Amino acid sequence: MEKLEEVPITFEELLKDIEISTVASAYVLIEANPSEIPAILKALASVPNVKSADVVTGIYDIIVYLVGQDQNEIGKVVIRDINSIPGVKKATTCMVVKL
Repeated sequence: MEKLEEVPITFEELLKDIEISTVASAYVLIEANPSEIPAILKALASVPNVKSADVVTGIYDIIVYLVGQDQNEIGKVVIRDINSIPGVKKATTCMVVKL
């Protein structure tokens, strides 16, 4: 019986049915001054990258979901647009990863 030699599958062939997106996303966990939460939510609504912002209970006060071209844009939005909002004490960024 003749042994057939296995041909390796190319990387492109493996990924042909997988949609590869260059969009990055993250959750930002915000600790805030409670009295300033309504103003923070209003400011977050004006940031184009912010897709949702919810007030939550527990250690954090607001959880924000945002998107960007890549992780660098996410970082810039957090530093420039979120950390600069009056009443935001701390913002922790959790990048979404695809496994």
